[in-house]
Amino acid sequence: MMRIDSMTFYTTSLLGIRDNQASIARLSEQIATGRNFLAPKDDPLATQKILDLGDRLATRAQYAANQTKAEIALNYESTVLNEFESALRRARGLLVGVSNNFDAATRDGHAQQLRGVFNQLLDLANTRDPSGNYIFAGDRTTTRPYDNPGGGIPPAGTASTFNGSASTRAMEVDPGRRVQINDNLNTVIQAGGGAGVDLLQTLDEASVRLPVSVPPGAVPDQATLDGYVQTLDAALTALSRIQHRVAGARTELADLMVTTKGLQTLEQNALSDLILVDQASAIMSLQTRQTTLEAAQRAYALTSGLSLFNFLG
Repeated sequence: MMRIDSMTFYTTSLLGIRDNQASIARLSEQIATGRNFLAPKDDPLATQKILDLGDRLATRAQYAANQTKAEIALNYESTVLNEFESALRRARGLLVGVSNNFDAATRDGHAQQLRGVFNQLLDLANTRDPSGNYIFAGDRTTTRPYDNPGGGIPPAGTASTFNGSASTRAMEVDPGRRVQINDNLNTVIQAGGGAGVDLLQTLDEASVRLPVSVPPGAVPDQATLDGYVQTLDAALTALSRIQHRVAGARTELADLMVTTKGLQTLEQNALSDLILVDQASAIMSLQTRQTTLEAAQRAYALTSGLSLFNFLG
């Protein structure tokens, strides 16, 4: 009976010692590599979770990249629109100034400045982004959208032509969620959508009719000057609508970027928890296992010696 009990004890003790040795080896490996496991077979369930999280993070990273691109595009457009507004207000001030002071010197000076505003607005309407795309060409980003050679023959200005597209571009920034990232300026150039009213043509006309050198019959009267100002007011109203759309899109995008960043952090932390070992916890477990192993080995050695002594006695 004693031999059976001893054999059971020895077997159980050896299994416990070997289990502790295996655990110590695994913990030592985890501490050395900093990883919970080195091969998928070590933990198939965790491996699948890691793969799923990796795919999710890769997809979210692509959306985050799209959000950044959309943010850059909208910020760039917003800056250009603000410059466009400033130029329009400057032109309006010049025309109002002529209305209040219709002397020859004022006419010549304001005509030259209006020509400068005309050129500035045409350049802004044909702005390219850092990648070389025309931002107000709709989806025809490689085509210069607006042409107007200017220099019409008094009393007429030169009409503008639009070579872009009425369509706009959008970017997917989240599953099933797209953000418009550009506009065209047709409603602005056409002064609020008015039939036959062309902002650039109006400025061109004003700049060629105001100089003292034009024939008397081509000099604009007060009603004509007031009409120019009304055209600029309509263009400013149309521009304001685009600015509001862009501002709303920027706000929406900023909120989404915060949400995406938060989700990325949560998912990255979850992935790290699966992959990376908790060093402090692993070291504590290793020390506990080593202490348990040493105690088991001492008990096994002591019991083995006593059993052999009793057997011999």
